[in-house]
Amino acid sequence: MAAVWTAFFAASFHVALPWTAPVALALAVWIFYAADRLSDSQHEASSLEDRHRFHARHARGFFVAIGFAVPTVLALLAEVPHTVRLAWLLLVLPLIAYAAAVHWLKLRVAKEWMVGLFFAVAIGAPSLLNNNHPAEWLCVATFGVLCWLNCVRIARSESAATDRATAWAVNHFRGATLAFAITGAAIAVFVPQARAVALAIVTAALLLRALDLLEPRVSAVRMRALADAALLTPLILWPLMRYIQ
Repeated sequence: MAAVWTAFFAASFHVALPWTAPVALALAVWIFYAADRLSDSQHEASSLEDRHRFHARHARGFFVAIGFAVPTVLALLAEVPHTVRLAWLLLVLPLIAYAAAVHWLKLRVAKEWMVGLFFAVAIGAPSLLNNNHPAEWLCVATFGVLCWLNCVRIARSESAATDRATAWAVNHFRGATLAFAITGAAIAVFVPQARAVALAIVTAALLLRALDLLEPRVSAVRMRALADAALLTPLILWPLMRYIQ
């Protein structure tokens, strides 16, 4: 998903980006995700979700994969434009702070918001550093809310929320996603430069809302997978980009 959105942002704003950039970011996101789940799996078994238990059962394999992935990311970053590489490396600092707060200091943080914000900034960095257009900032902010709603959808299935805003959205998910989709549609209409990204965001938000209809019949694990798959809407809109912009 990280690779798809990074490439889609760049294509939408006419930014030339080597293939190594989205691949490097996708691998880096996976490394962080796997490491976070491995750290979570050290908690009491009764507090773990299925994904944490899976990582715990296959911890050795994950550590080996991470060991290969880290130098691969560093090699790929060598082919990424210097400003983008520097921006992504600087984003490691808040990641370290997040890990320290959650796993070492055991602080309660608004994980859903932080994940959404960080992911959006990382995705939008190559485009922002190239053009720095207001439409791009608007898209990054809107995409950040979409990522948060994705986390809300998952928290809704797992009955878990780390802050009041997320807890409210969990209880009012359909209304929140509909309002967000309407806002995204308005951006697509009134900000032509952001139209492709806005339409992909709107489509993803509506798909997340539609998943609520499956809630009673789908397990939390499958719902999590479907919620992530709902964010792959750029793959649908990419062939239509020449007609959208």
